[in-house]
Amino acid sequence: MTVFLVRRFFQILIVLLLSSAVIYTLFSIAPGGPLDDLMQSTDAKVRPSAADLERQKKMLGLDKPWYLWYPVWLAGDTWLDKIGQGQYVGERKGIIRGDWGTSWKVQRSRPVLELIGDRLPATLWLMMASTLISLLIGVPLGVFSAVRQYSFFDYVFTTFSFIGISVPAFWFGLLIISVSLTAKRLGWFYFPAGDILAIRDYKVPGLGVVEAGSFLDRIMHLVMPVMVLALLNLAGWSRFMRASMLEVLSQDYVRTARAKGVRERIVVYKHAFRNALIPLITLVVFAIPGVFNGAILTETVFNYKGLGFLFITSLGSNDYPLAQAYLLISSILLVLATLLADILYTFVDPRIRLD
Repeated sequence: MTVFLVRRFFQILIVLLLSSAVIYTLFSIAPGGPLDDLMQSTDAKVRPSAADLERQKKMLGLDKPWYLWYPVWLAGDTWLDKIGQGQYVGERKGIIRGDWGTSWKVQRSRPVLELIGDRLPATLWLMMASTLISLLIGVPLGVFSAVRQYSFFDYVFTTFSFIGISVPAFWFGLLIISVSLTAKRLGWFYFPAGDILAIRDYKVPGLGVVEAGSFLDRIMHLVMPVMVLALLNLAGWSRFMRASMLEVLSQDYVRTARAKGVRERIVVYKHAFRNALIPLITLVVFAIPGVFNGAILTETVFNYKGLGFLFITSLGSNDYPLAQAYLLISSILLVLATLLADILYTFVDPRIRLD
């Protein structure tokens, strides 16, 4: 295990180095930048002087040759600068030492990590709730459907899965928003159709007055986006669990256990279910980056200002440091999820050894 972890650690470093280089290169060659708006401004009061532009380039490392831009972004740099008659040493630490840059447009001059930290709790609420609901409902449904193959329940479940997989997230989101707005207009019970929290108290028929910013208010705003994400995940994961269980139930050792008179419940949950979990672990573990990333389409449809919404906003406003940080953190979580999947395999299947 130790040798495996050390080897994977160095592999992770190489993968992250390559992915960060690709991310930085793509945004470096993309149009737009922190100086473009200032240089193109026609207002003399806003247009910076040549000294200001040079100082800004030094802070971003753009005063150096192009092949040094990425190392400066990664490891940082120091430079000399003059203001009036004085001289001082400027420093950029680089992302390795925790300096991920500042926002250009979304919230100008605010550290990127602070912006991400502000939006992270909302995304965690949304993604963890939808993931847990999908697992708690989808896995038992998949197992039961496989055990009752070709039964009436299996046909109903299969139809539901195909519908859930086929329905686009944005379409389903707009559909239930329309239903919620119609219910509100008719004076029926409804869930709020957007945002994370309300800005003022509101009344829901059958529930009473909901205080803005309260725990109940947050839950009310979570219901519809969680419903969209849970449906999509539940349909896919339960279908995958069914296929995995059917494959395991046809194995010789399962037939042998049944021939020896082992009770069906033990055959299903002790012999078959544990081995059927191996493929599902891969899917579930790779959902971990999604817990951070948020659901871009769903958050946009519901105006749910999580990290997915923040990423779309940063791309639309050419806020490249914010978008780079989002993608880089996603890459880190992805390689860590891969490592976690390899370790979990050994707990599910004793035949697998990392040595």
